[in-house]
Amino acid sequence: MALSPSSFPSIRSDKNQRSLEMLKLRHIPNAKLYVSEPDPRWFGNPSNEPKNPSWGAESKNWLKSRFHFSFAEYSNHRNSNFGVLRVMNDDFVQPDRGFGTHGHANMEIVTYIVDGKLTHKDSMGTEETLGRGSVQFMTAGRGVRHSEFNLQKDKPLRFIQTWIVPRRSGLNPNYGSFNPSNGGDHNGSQICTARNQWRHLVSDIQDNSTITPVQIEQDANLFVAELDIGSSLTFQMKKNRMAYILCAEGCVRVGAAGCDDVLLYRHDGCEVTPISITVEGSDEMQTLIFETVKSESSADEKGGPGAAHILVFEMENVPGAGRRDF
Repeated sequence: MALSPSSFPSIRSDKNQRSLEMLKLRHIPNAKLYVSEPDPRWFGNPSNEPKNPSWGAESKNWLKSRFHFSFAEYSNHRNSNFGVLRVMNDDFVQPDRGFGTHGHANMEIVTYIVDGKLTHKDSMGTEETLGRGSVQFMTAGRGVRHSEFNLQKDKPLRFIQTWIVPRRSGLNPNYGSFNPSNGGDHNGSQICTARNQWRHLVSDIQDNSTITPVQIEQDANLFVAELDIGSSLTFQMKKNRMAYILCAEGCVRVGAAGCDDVLLYRHDGCEVTPISITVEGSDEMQTLIFETVKSESSADEKGGPGAAHILVFEMENVPGAGRRDF
């Protein structure tokens, strides 16, 4: 699916446009993620039950977490963040297990449920259970305490939790969520919940140009798509922006003009960064193309073999962003 030079946006020769912003795609394979399987006692859980038939085959531990960036016992200054994206943990939690009450401060915490049901309870008085495709956030601000549990006795839970650095510290703690099972209605606005389309779930609270169910104190966006077999989507990258892609389920091919395609499998990430900057007034945008790919690893995914589930975190470009350890 590599795009030919004829696919490039045209470049005018007038003085108002001097160069074209191109994109660089960098594959972050699952094998390069740090895997954490902590002692259950650290978070107030009973001992593991490796012979429990309800426990998922993903792990015999209560938790298996894949860290995309330096976190907890994984200390790596060459992989500490991607722009304002400070933490991305891909968590698999066994039935009747979870994270006991603990505290956070000065982070925008966004959690997306891939499968199962997540029950959240916090010091602001919130208690809520959310399922697949739901998103929740906390502005930790001056400080908040919460717990996160899989209360189901027979089904595991998987969610993606990201910590985004806020534009300022000391904010008032806040909580919000969106559950797609209500048909997309959110405070009188209709949010896209259809398959094979982008769902814009998170945006900057200071951005008045869009309506999303979750708004955070940072210039960052979250787009999600569930693609059926043989489907494709395009994603427009504005100038001087970058993105981090996560393939949550299935297999997807990502391409852009002038660079080799990247094939992403379950758990894989991909850094998308500009490699040159359009100056003096150009509004040209580059297009990312996502195509589902049938693979053995996607045989048991929701939607059937060849389906895919994608998250795109989009934000302002930070020169030099990205992993420096491989």
